[in-house]
Amino acid sequence: MNKNIWVVVGALVILAAGWFAFGSRYVADQSPNPESESVNTENDNSDGSVSNEMPVPGENGVEEMVVEDGGEVMESVITYTDDGFSPAELTVEAGTEVTFVNSSSRNFWPASAMHPTHKVYPGSGIEKCGTDGAGAIFDACVGIAPGASYVFTFNEVGEWGYHDHLRSSEFGRVIVTEASSN
Repeated sequence: MNKNIWVVVGALVILAAGWFAFGSRYVADQSPNPESESVNTENDNSDGSVSNEMPVPGENGVEEMVVEDGGEVMESVITYTDDGFSPAELTVEAGTEVTFVNSSSRNFWPASAMHPTHKVYPGSGIEKCGTDGAGAIFDACVGIAPGASYVFTFNEVGEWGYHDHLRSSEFGRVIVTEASSN
C-alpha cells in the first residue's frame, strides 16, 4: 500500500513538471488591460509621414546600442526572433532604456523571471498587470505583436532574468551595473 502511494505521488510530480515545462508554452494571448500596454507600432519619418515598418537591429545600418551625448540617455535593443532573444545576455548601466523588438512571426510577452509570477525584478509581479502600477514593472502584461516593441528602463543594479511569458522556454538576462560618473 505504501509503495502505491509513492508511485502515485511520483506520477503527479512528473505530470506537474511536464505541464510547467511544456504546457505553459501554449498560453493564449491575454490582454488584461489594453490601456496599460507599452507597445510602439509606428515609426515617424523625418518628413512627418508614418511608417509601420520596424527597423531590425543589425540590419541596414541599424545599431544595437545608442548612447546620447552627455551620457544621460542610453538605449539598448534586444531582438526577439523565432529562435529566441538576441542577445540572450545584455550588460547595461543603471538607467538604461532597453527596447525589446519583436522580429518573430508570433506575439511575445517579455517579463521578469520567474515564470509564471514575474517577481524577480524588484517591484514586479504579474498580479500588477491591469492595475495603475503596470507601467512601472518589468512585464509587458500583454502579447506584443510582430513588428512592435516593449520598452523598460532598468534602474535596479543586479542580474535580472527575463522570459517570454507565452513561451517560457525562451529566456535571457539583463545585467545592470552602476552608472558611470563621467
